[in-house]
Amino acid sequence: MGIASDTYAGIVRQQYDDWYNRFYPKQQELLRNTQSGVLLNEQLGRVDENVASSLAAAQQGEANKMARYGLSSTPDASQHVKSALASVSAKNSLRDYEKERSMNVLSGAAYGLKSQATSQNQ
Repeated sequence: MGIASDTYAGIVRQQYDDWYNRFYPKQQELLRNTQSGVLLNEQLGRVDENVASSLAAAQQGEANKMARYGLSSTPDASQHVKSALASVSAKNSLRDYEKERSMNVLSGAAYGLKSQATSQNQ
């Protein structure tokens, strides 16, 4: 062919080789982690800690608010039930999101949205 097409073919080959060496292993790792549940388990492990931290912050805020009026806050009997409900709700939401993310990784759905956003910005 011509010099330009040979040069272009060389550039495309270099770009592909770069992608294959740099990004493909990470893509494979993401696919394995998504399908094996590693990502979900990591997130589920953080839920209880995050819920407890949020509850402690809310209780401290309530205690501070009540202290301004010279009152003390009494722990509500349903506080543990509300905390458990928040934890379960967060875990269920994570499981739903993980299913959606897994399907997006398998189908390449996020790539289509990214390329569409890129073409609109140009």
